[in-house]
Amino acid sequence: MGGNWLIVQAVALETAAIVGLMSPLPGEAQLLAYLAGHALACALLSLVLLRLLPKRYRDSPRRAALFLFSLQFGIPFIGSIGVAVGVLLALYLPRSEREVPWQEIAIPELPYRPIDMGLQMVYSQGGLRQILREAGDPDKRLKALLATRQMQDRDAVEILREALTDKVDDVRLLAYSMLEQKEKTLTHRANRLQQSLTEASEEQTMPLQRRLAQIWWEMGYLGLAQGGLRIHYLKNAEDMLQRLVARRPQHNDWRLLGRVELELGNMDAARDAFTAALENGAPEDLIRPYLAEVAFHERNFEQVRTELAACSPSTQNPGIRSLVEAWL
Repeated sequence: MGGNWLIVQAVALETAAIVGLMSPLPGEAQLLAYLAGHALACALLSLVLLRLLPKRYRDSPRRAALFLFSLQFGIPFIGSIGVAVGVLLALYLPRSEREVPWQEIAIPELPYRPIDMGLQMVYSQGGLRQILREAGDPDKRLKALLATRQMQDRDAVEILREALTDKVDDVRLLAYSMLEQKEKTLTHRANRLQQSLTEASEEQTMPLQRRLAQIWWEMGYLGLAQGGLRIHYLKNAEDMLQRLVARRPQHNDWRLLGRVELELGNMDAARDAFTAALENGAPEDLIRPYLAEVAFHERNFEQVRTELAACSPSTQNPGIRSLVEAWL
């Protein structure tokens, strides 16, 4: 059966259905007559349209025919025209290419080796001091104080203490608050460790005492405490470290005890502690510079050279290497 003949029959059936709908028959008979003619017309047109579908849609002819019939039957009068124009044209017209809003690029290669940020100069201590002393804009001096967060605590504390004499209140208050925050942090840790010591067993006391001695040392060494309070913290660290080395000597405890004695000005005790650290296995490069410092305070410059000469020429510490080069 040709497609044209089916179209003619479908048009005739649709026309007859419309005529039946407008006939003088009773209401239900009119509706039944129209639906019957309309359904037959839609069925015939579905067969025609099914042949016009692209091949990939004709793999399931029942589903495709049911879809076409539903569209036409649900939209009387213009359903068939809409399916023919809207669906078929959309299926056959080429799809327009969308403009991709991004650009695809190749993954860049990583550098040969990562950059060691520790070697990058991100601030200058001398520059910060110069800003604090000479910058007329208080905002620049405030930014210089905030930059001390990148520095080691001892260097930062020295700059913050210098800022306490600034002529602008905001600069002085910021420096004071940053110093107070550092001190509060260490004090809080010390209080917690002391509380833990009261509840610790015999085996747990040594690591707690070691950490507590380190905090007291930092309180005195960083300069957060001044005058008699600084001596008090250093004495506390000295007493704690002496108890540790008497109980179970370790070279790190001896080394820290030697540094405490250095800060207290006890040169003989400092020398004995550093010597004990060497005897307990401390590296020469770690201890000899401290012994050289003791000799320097005692004005024994020949001994300074002797101690520095014992350091390894290939030491990785740039400070010690430059010190050795200056004295030898």
